[in-house]
Amino acid sequence: MLSMNPIGSDKKAFFILVICFIIFASSILTFSFPVFIMQVLMMSITLPLITRKDYRMVKLYLFIFAYSLAFVFLIYIANNLSYGSPYYFGGSDDINFENEGKIINNSGMLNPKEILESGIIGFWHNAPFFSLYISALIKFSDWFGGYNTFLPRIMNVYYLVWICLIFEYFLKKYTQFTDKKVFYSILFFTLTPNIQYINAHVFRDTFNLLQILLIVLLFEKLLSNQKYFRKILTLVTLPLLIYITYYTRINSLVFAGALCGLILAKKLRINNILFLIAIIPILFMSNFFAAIRFDYFIKSYSSYTLELAGNGLSRYVFEQPLIPFGLIFRVFYALITPFPNFFGLFKDEKMILLDFSMLLVFIGVIFQILSVPFILKRLLKFDWLSLSFLILFFSIISTTFTFRHVLIYYPLMVAVGVDGYLSLSKNRRVKYLYLSGTVGLFFALIYMILKVF
Repeated sequence: MLSMNPIGSDKKAFFILVICFIIFASSILTFSFPVFIMQVLMMSITLPLITRKDYRMVKLYLFIFAYSLAFVFLIYIANNLSYGSPYYFGGSDDINFENEGKIINNSGMLNPKEILESGIIGFWHNAPFFSLYISALIKFSDWFGGYNTFLPRIMNVYYLVWICLIFEYFLKKYTQFTDKKVFYSILFFTLTPNIQYINAHVFRDTFNLLQILLIVLLFEKLLSNQKYFRKILTLVTLPLLIYITYYTRINSLVFAGALCGLILAKKLRINNILFLIAIIPILFMSNFFAAIRFDYFIKSYSSYTLELAGNGLSRYVFEQPLIPFGLIFRVFYALITPFPNFFGLFKDEKMILLDFSMLLVFIGVIFQILSVPFILKRLLKFDWLSLSFLILFFSIISTTFTFRHVLIYYPLMVAVGVDGYLSLSKNRRVKYLYLSGTVGLFFALIYMILKVF
């Protein structure tokens, strides 16, 4: 166990001073007064949540904050040098969200349902609330000098910290993790370069994961709170959160619902396996899959991924029918995503910094591959943590599987891997690492041979 060492007044003052310096310095680097104002507002919420914690956890959250901000600037500069634009591949969903935010801001609309029905950003848009959220940031920025693309990126940094705070709460309450395991689960999740790469863009994934976890947290509080005022407040807040999540990513309500179901089963002391056995037939016999447009997500995202894929491994995987072999291929592909293509790096001078960023991402994937045996072994417990991960993992890979969506299940996967690793003796750890390293090297050689010939 990590020793519980509350932060003292002197250390707390120093911590606040460091935070203020980071906020001030990062805001100056963005050349944006709205970014500074927003950081002050966001930190006024975040700081009380962090400083109540053990001193080691306070240092961890300070590191997460600084490290995430550094990644935002790294990716911003890398994209600019590579594409002449700070956006993903010079402009993808991220720039579309910002353009749609400007359209909504000009329209004056505030209801995502109304925005969708108006067609100003398309009648079939799948995330009107996120565009509305960008519109709100633009409106806020107009009061202080104008919008800057750093604003939603740095907001993502705060959202990532909040995600970790909520995740820490669930790990402590619904697993038997020691403080050491909780610490390393949060550390390795946020250290993962791919997570930071996703977080550094104007994507909805960090925002959406926070929505999912907030729904689960409010549901859990609704069950556990004894005070009527708090229950009423939760009952008012929860439907609003569900509404905006529906218009951010509809299928994420299924993810939140599944996690809520597992928490309810734990509260009622129902065996998790029996709970799933009871609920799965009900889902199949009802109109549930049609209501969440399950078939649409499988076909549309598979087609989308194929459009982005070259003639390599990803094309082969997503060309397969989901049942029976497509799902199996997707499981293996998800565990090595994004595939570490080291040979594609450092071929263009102007892309050196972006290639360096991708090198970090690929190194992170190597560690992910090495952790696979520990993850698989730990999953056999079939407890709250294992089943939560499995439900999110299979939901993502069978429907909206793109490299960005791994963020949804990644904190759970890291926690599973950390517990699997730390629960083994040193000798068994070495054997598992040798096994995963050998298998990984074998498949890497096969891949290279297929690429050459």
